[in-house]
Amino acid sequence: MIKLRDYQDKLISDIRYSLPKNKRIIAQATTGAGKTVVFAHIAKMAMQKNSNILIVCHRTEVVTQNAKECENVGVETTIISPKTKKTPTTKCSSAMAQTLLRRTEKKEWAEYLKTIDILIIDEAHDCSSNFLFEHIKPECFVIGFTATPVRYGNQRQLGYDYNDIVTGPSTQLLIDKGFLCKCRLFSLDAPKMDDVEYDYGRGDFSLSQMAQKFKSKPRYVGTVDNWERIAKGTKTIVFCCTSEQTIEITKEFNARGYNARYLLSGNFDEEEEYSGKRQKTLEDFADNKFDILVNLGILTAGFNQKDIKTCVLCYSTTSITKYLQSIGRASRPHPSKNGEFLLLDMGANFERLGRYEDDRKWHLFHNTGKGGGPAPVKECPIDKKGCGRLLPIQVQDCPFCGYHFPTKQEEYQVELQEILAKNEEEPDTIEKYAARKKLQGWSNPRILASLCAKNPNSQKDVFMKAIKVLNTNHGAKITPQYWHFFSKNILHKSKK
Repeated sequence: MIKLRDYQDKLISDIRYSLPKNKRIIAQATTGAGKTVVFAHIAKMAMQKNSNILIVCHRTEVVTQNAKECENVGVETTIISPKTKKTPTTKCSSAMAQTLLRRTEKKEWAEYLKTIDILIIDEAHDCSSNFLFEHIKPECFVIGFTATPVRYGNQRQLGYDYNDIVTGPSTQLLIDKGFLCKCRLFSLDAPKMDDVEYDYGRGDFSLSQMAQKFKSKPRYVGTVDNWERIAKGTKTIVFCCTSEQTIEITKEFNARGYNARYLLSGNFDEEEEYSGKRQKTLEDFADNKFDILVNLGILTAGFNQKDIKTCVLCYSTTSITKYLQSIGRASRPHPSKNGEFLLLDMGANFERLGRYEDDRKWHLFHNTGKGGGPAPVKECPIDKKGCGRLLPIQVQDCPFCGYHFPTKQEEYQVELQEILAKNEEEPDTIEKYAARKKLQGWSNPRILASLCAKNPNSQKDVFMKAIKVLNTNHGAKITPQYWHFFSKNILHKSKK
C-alpha cells in the first residue's frame, strides 16, 4: 500500500469537497505530482462504497500502468483491450478511449457505460474522451486529471463538460520539497517563428511551416554540437517535429559515436537501422543499453523513466501542454541527477510559455483565436430562465438550456417596441414617433430632421427628447453634444 504524500492527501480532500457540488471537475496536478496514485486511492474509496469505476486514457502504454497502480492499492482492475469482447465484471476497469469508442455502437457496451458511477479521465485536456459524456448516466461523477487543463483553437471547451477546477500543488513547491528536480534551462539557436502561420484547427503553429524552420543539416548538427557541449554523457530524451528530423538527428548522434535510437508512430519503426519495436526499444532504454532516445511526439505523456537527465526540445509550440509534458519526462528525482535536470530548448519556447517552474492560472474556457489564452466568460442568466452556467462571451445560444443572448440590436428593437406599446392609447409623442420610424428603417438624421421640420419653434427641445430613444449603429446612446453638429451640418443644409 503506497502512502500518500501530504499534498496528494490534500488534493483528494479538495476533490471530495468539490465533487458533490459540481458533479464534473478537473483535478490539476503538475507532471510528477503522482496523479495516478491519487486517482488509484479515489478508486479504492469509491469501490468501498460499492461504486463502479472506469479509468480512461488515450495511450496504450498508460492503460496497463493505470491498472497496475490500482492493483497496488488493492483495487482489482480489468484491462479493456482491443481483444476484450465481454464487458467487465470487476468494480474497476481501465481502458483506452479509442477502444471504448469502437464499442459504443454495441448494446451491451452502451449499457455497461450507463452503470459507471465514477468516470476518471486521465490527461483530460485531450479531446479523445469527449464522446463518453454522451454515454454516461447524468448522475455519474466525472474527475478529469491533467497537469495542464487547457485546450486550443477549435477544440471543445473544457467548460462544456466540467464545472470546476481543483488545483494541486505548484511545481515550485514540489521542487522545494524535493519531489521534483530543479531545471537548468539553455535556449539555443532558435529559429524565428514570426512568419509562421497559426493553425486554428490544431491550435498551434502550422506543422508544415514549422518543420521547414527545423529542416536543415546545420540545425541537426547544431543540436548535437550543443548537446556535446552542455549535456554529454547524460541520459537524454529528444523531442522532434517531423519524422525526417527525428531520423536525421539520430543518425548524427550515431555518426559521432553515441548510441542513439528513435521512435516514430507507424509500422516502419522496426525496419529501420536505428529503431525497432516500440516496447523493446523502451525496455532497452530503461536498461541503459543506449542513452539517447529521439522521438516524434509519442513520449510526451505516461512515460516515466526517472533517470533521464536531459530533455531536448527540437520544436516550437504555442501549446503549454506539449511544452510542460515534454519537460516533465526529465523532471523526476533520481540518485544520478543531483536534484537537477538539463533543458535544451532549441525552439525558444520558454519565451512564449514561461519557465518550467512558473506558477500558472488555469481556466475552463479558452480563446479560439491565435495564441489561445483564457476566454472572457458570461453567465447564462437564471433570472431570465437561463441555467446559470458559465459560457464564453461570444456564445449567442447556451448549449445547455438553449437560452438566446440577444444582440445589442435585438435588445434595442425590444426597447423601441416597448416604447410604442406603452403609448398605444396616446396620440403621437416625440418618443413614439422616433421609435416607429426607427423600426421602419429610417436613419437617425432623417428622423431628427423630420421632427425638427414638424416643430420649427422648438427644434432643440424636440431633438433632445428624440435622442433619448435613438441609438447609434454601434448601440451607443446619442449624446446631447451631437446637437451642435446636427444643427450646423444637417439641419442647416436641409433648410437650404
